[in-house]
Amino acid sequence: SSCEKHLKIHRPTGPCLPFTVISKEGVGRCAVAVRDILAGETVIEDDAAVIAPASGRLVCLECFSPVSRDTKCEDCSLPLCCEGPRHKVECRQMARFIGERTPSLYLSVAVLRLLAVDSGTWELVDTLMDHLEERKGDAGEGDWEKVDRGVIKYLMNGDV
Repeated sequence: SSCEKHLKIHRPTGPCLPFTVISKEGVGRCAVAVRDILAGETVIEDDAAVIAPASGRLVCLECFSPVSRDTKCEDCSLPLCCEGPRHKVECRQMARFIGERTPSLYLSVAVLRLLAVDSGTWELVDTLMDHLEERKGDAGEGDWEKVDRGVIKYLMNGDV
């Protein structure tokens, strides 16, 4: 049976989940069915812990619509075409870096948004596997050094 905390998160008004979560060596946590699951049955509903843009096209940090280079926030100069709650998280921190930009800008924004989540969300995110060793291997040593320098040290130099 699911614990009360997870039922509230994943099925606030519905029946018990049709799976349980187990931990497998080398894989981490995974879902295993505890009963037959019907075709078309909703298995899980969840909210994102963090919403942030992927690297690539220049997009508004609030609505993720494509923007031009001159469409930016007046306070921090990050890409922005509208107002809302998402961009407020990183605006104050990134305003310190006006004129200085990392190639991993969107990853820096994602990290700042993750660091700003509430304690309940952080507790859930913190239980996830980070797959850090695999990421370092997949990215290659040179690419990982760019992330380390362009995101981690970049934000740490700003006292984040």
